[in-house]
Amino acid sequence: MLDKFFKMPGKTKNITPKILAVILAVVLWLYVMNEQNPPIESSFTIPLEVRNAATTFVISEMPETARIKVRGPRSTVAGLLTQDLKAYVDVKGLSEGRHNVKVNAALPPNLELIEINPEKVQLRLDTIISRNVAVAVRLTGTPAKAATVSKVASANEQVTIEGPKNVVDTVEKVAAAVDLSGKNADFTIDAPLIPVNREGKEVEGLTIYPEKTRVMVSLVSGTNKKLLDVKPVTQGQLPQDLVIKSIVTQPDKVEIKETVPGKGVDKLEAIYTEPINLNDISKDTSREVKIQLPQGLTATPTTVTVTIKVGPR
Repeated sequence: MLDKFFKMPGKTKNITPKILAVILAVVLWLYVMNEQNPPIESSFTIPLEVRNAATTFVISEMPETARIKVRGPRSTVAGLLTQDLKAYVDVKGLSEGRHNVKVNAALPPNLELIEINPEKVQLRLDTIISRNVAVAVRLTGTPAKAATVSKVASANEQVTIEGPKNVVDTVEKVAAAVDLSGKNADFTIDAPLIPVNREGKEVEGLTIYPEKTRVMVSLVSGTNKKLLDVKPVTQGQLPQDLVIKSIVTQPDKVEIKETVPGKGVDKLEAIYTEPINLNDISKDTSREVKIQLPQGLTATPTTVTVTIKVGPR
């Protein structure tokens, strides 16, 4: 068929110039397009997403953003928004623990990925758990003159905390802080709840149900009070190669008041902490411990921080 076409008179006349003209037009079009809309490169910092995460896991220790460099027509790159680009890690099938995971990118058409930083990230997968924890009322401040606390009661003896297992396991109790400053009569307050570890430091990243507890405080007036030294009490033994170098309390004195007249606060020379177990101490340690109080007495504050420094025998 083509042989007939090329042999037909008039059909092949000036065909070479025509072909050359078409080729030249294409070359000129490509040249003009490249000059008017050349490819360029640009970098963007975008949120790093997680995909295919199981609902029973929570992810931590991962960067929040990634930086990617793309290449494409100037008109396309100039109109890009950060939400047009995606950087993500896929955690499908991963188990609990730390993992090094590749960072992927999803781009609009006509764009080429030049670089992604970081190429891999380390992240941690933790199982979400919940458990019940005791509520401890923490009294702060000083009530009005001649007033003292006779009774403290929390509406919740326990609350539920929820979060990553490795974080939940560090919580010893949930503290309800109540400020006594200037108080001279019974009062009730909805106190926020704060999870704390053995050292009395706040543990973050958890959810508490409920978030607050109602605390009822009863005050009495006209009672005896006395400022007493705090003596730390220990039990158990340190490892055989260690000895206690020093043990101090902060504060080293607390105010003891009678909630029931005639309880003999004026006869006391010191007040003691609840026992601190030495069996699990292998380094310098600080613990928040309660004051041991005979019935009919109250302390302000009700807890002290005991710091134990140890060294080689």
